[in-house]
Amino acid sequence: MPSATQLPDLDGARAWETVAALIDERKPEAVADAVRALDTAGRRAVAKALPGHVKQVRARREPWEGIDDYAPAFRAAGAGTLTGASAVAVWLNRREFNSRWLGDHDDTDLLLDLWEDRDDAWLADLTRRLTLRLRGPRHLGLDLVLALLAETGIEPPHHDPLVVGWVASAPPRAQDPLLPFLLPRVFEADGVGRRLRDSSSWPRTLATLAERGEVGRRMLLSGCVRRFLRGGTATDLRFFVRLHGLLMPDAPAAREREIREHALDYVRLLPAAPGPVADLALGLLREVPGLPSRQVVEALDGVLFRPESGLVRSGLSWLEQTFQRRPALADDCAAALVQAFAHESYGVQQRAVRVALKLPAATDPAPIAGAVPVLPPDLGAEVAARFGGEVAVPEPDTEPAPPPLAAPPPRDPLPALPPPITTAAELAVAVNDIGFDWAGTERTMAGLVRLAHDDPDAVRAALAPVLHPNFFPGLESGAPWTHPHEWLVASGRLLTGTAPVPPDWRGRLPSSRDFSAPHLLYLHRCAEICAAVERGAPPPLLLATPTEPTGHLAPVTLVERLEALQIAGAETGPADLQQALLRLPRDIAPEAVRRAAALTSPVGLTAANWLAEGGLPVPEVSMRPLEDDRPEAVISAPPTGLPLVDAVFTAPPKYVYDDHGLYQATWPRLLPSHPEVVAAHMLPHLRHGRFSFSYGTSVGELVRLTPGDGPFAEAVGHFLARQLVLRRHDEADAALLTMAACGDLPTAEFGRHLGRLALDGDIQPVRIIEALERAADAGAYAPVWDTVAAALPVLCPGPGERPVHGLNRLIALGLKTARWSGARGPIPEITELAARKGSSAVVREARTLAAHLRP
Repeated sequence: MPSATQLPDLDGARAWETVAALIDERKPEAVADAVRALDTAGRRAVAKALPGHVKQVRARREPWEGIDDYAPAFRAAGAGTLTGASAVAVWLNRREFNSRWLGDHDDTDLLLDLWEDRDDAWLADLTRRLTLRLRGPRHLGLDLVLALLAETGIEPPHHDPLVVGWVASAPPRAQDPLLPFLLPRVFEADGVGRRLRDSSSWPRTLATLAERGEVGRRMLLSGCVRRFLRGGTATDLRFFVRLHGLLMPDAPAAREREIREHALDYVRLLPAAPGPVADLALGLLREVPGLPSRQVVEALDGVLFRPESGLVRSGLSWLEQTFQRRPALADDCAAALVQAFAHESYGVQQRAVRVALKLPAATDPAPIAGAVPVLPPDLGAEVAARFGGEVAVPEPDTEPAPPPLAAPPPRDPLPALPPPITTAAELAVAVNDIGFDWAGTERTMAGLVRLAHDDPDAVRAALAPVLHPNFFPGLESGAPWTHPHEWLVASGRLLTGTAPVPPDWRGRLPSSRDFSAPHLLYLHRCAEICAAVERGAPPPLLLATPTEPTGHLAPVTLVERLEALQIAGAETGPADLQQALLRLPRDIAPEAVRRAAALTSPVGLTAANWLAEGGLPVPEVSMRPLEDDRPEAVISAPPTGLPLVDAVFTAPPKYVYDDHGLYQATWPRLLPSHPEVVAAHMLPHLRHGRFSFSYGTSVGELVRLTPGDGPFAEAVGHFLARQLVLRRHDEADAALLTMAACGDLPTAEFGRHLGRLALDGDIQPVRIIEALERAADAGAYAPVWDTVAAALPVLCPGPGERPVHGLNRLIALGLKTARWSGARGPIPEITELAARKGSSAVVREARTLAAHLRP
């Protein structure tokens, strides 16, 4: 390759070939050396060819791939060859060079070296253009812009992203040439406060610089106040509140002068500023004893109507001090005070009444008397005794109960089973479209076995175009085959020879430690088909193919299939037989028993014995005490001597690592006569609900198999509470209402668990209360009351303990649902809570509920 010193002798085409090769090698420093050595014609040729080369490089890659690795070389080439500042600014900011995955370019020194021969006017123009192209939140190109601003010394153009990027780049420095320009703009630019909301270095450093006299303290203070007046959220203004606090002088005289200078601004902040700003303003105003009366009254009027209890309490204290020190302002204070009467906090209302009763005797009673009706009756009576006014009469609870919950609608009928496969062409379509549908998989299994027995050549011809090597290539990966369709594809490969099957395929069944027994039963049946095809002796039919959409197998049909196998002299696999027995209904027709007694094959004799016994035993299920949020089922059944059946009738381990949720919906169709066993195997997979995207089994799926107040009531109550607090709670809501309508909601367990989870901080109390409110309003108020009554003994705080957030709301819901359902009978914990001193919302709600529950 020619050296850089030879490039001026090259024509434009050869110069471009050299630069293009360096770009393709992704060597930005070499590109910079090359373009620096070009003559004017060479630079013009390179500049003209660059856009086309960008398209060529992009075409070499997939559409979703970027060219970030080429960006530094392209940027250097354009920066060194493009003539106008506008063209350079556009080139450096091309979308291809600034993808969302790319950080800053780290090529500032390289580019500045390339522009050493540019005049000052050109650099200033480029600086302005690049500055105005800065965008948040990443501020790509900021390092280059800051370096150019320092190099040129120009006044930065007004552009908010520049200020935000500057404050994010480093703490302020007195030697920073941009400080005089950009520091005043910190108080004007949108986004600065949010960027610095958690910064500790910026406020401390600015306060230190102000103390040294290197920046103007008064300028900073005035800037903070101006920023407060512009408005914003508490998050946006947090930095300025902290900075303002650090800038206020400690000397009392100087501090008072600063407050008086901005007193009117602080007053204007009180009505609408975010809480931290209003709290700052109120605290400063209270420090100055001799504020003009007009400002004091305006400030009190602005703060006492705010919703924050703390601010209003502080305002009430200032109001009390004001009329004690300035009795002439008592009437004005009274007019401001009545705003606190309407506060939503009973404690604030109580404090406002105490202050009102301390007003001087000469105070005009009219404003106070006119506001008495907004107070609770007990507080209103105290005020009316001195000032007059009408005390509000408590309205009786006349809210009608919603209609009782209707019985749940009948479930939609199950779709009919698909027709059996009768031709090899139909089998090829089924294999090509195979998925996770259980009925479709059963149909494909039965069709493959029957047609491979009856006409294997036709099956080979039909499946060969489908089962090419790229159809399910993952079979060779060495991982266990956990999906039925993997086994069926392997069976097809063994039959057609179109693609290899790993020689260790028999070892691809997953471990029983990691997969539940119903799923392993499913896979064992598929593995049997594989083995039969490999032997070249598939049976003429499968025994276990269901005859009903529920997954059941008619006993007479099973006997007919056994008779057909016996006539053909064929045998089926043990997994097929065991699955067939698990699909039998619990009521066996005498005709099936009679016909089965004539069977003589080994498989037929086994089936006949179980048919004579009335089918497989019905296991008993229960649950161990819940520990660590991990439910553990207990399944009790006598051994059958059938390994896969006994595995299914054995309780699953407490921890099952693969939830294979794609197939849990299949389990009820594998064990249609044993829903309680299916529920036991689903128990370890119950969704914890800690996150909205949690995987696993919902409570709704569990209670479709077994009553909610049945053997797994503890798990239902625990996980229902967890799943109701998710943002996507529709399924849990439906499960709650369904159990309530059916009368099997485990209210005692549900209430106890939601109380414990709320106390432990595992669920947000407000969300579970909202879920209960939804259920009560839907008509399930009686079971909701039973749930609340079970939760309150767990949640009621002991003496000196803080109640969980929202407990007053839960007690209020309990009162409403107790009234609607006519419930009576004291709850000792509520009675004890109601007897405590105090006027908190929790105690007041407890008193009301305790009064209602008295017999």
